[in-house]
Amino acid sequence: MFNRFSCNRLSARTRRAGIFCAALLLSVATGLQQEASFARDAVTWIERYDEAIEEARKTGKPIFLEFRCAP
Repeated sequence: MFNRFSCNRLSARTRRAGIFCAALLLSVATGLQQEASFARDAVTWIERYDEAIEEARKTGKPIFLEFRCAP
């Protein structure tokens, strides 16, 4: 006869709960890591072209230019 509190059913619930907790912890850890990465790689806009060229030469990074039509 089936008993709803049998050891097999309880252990399956326990395993599912453990897997759920592990997945939750993994997703939280991944989110925190991405947040720290975004903060570290924050973009700093340089408004003056000559300053941007100087910074690009110092760091060896490329420049992204954005052209705007100012009224």
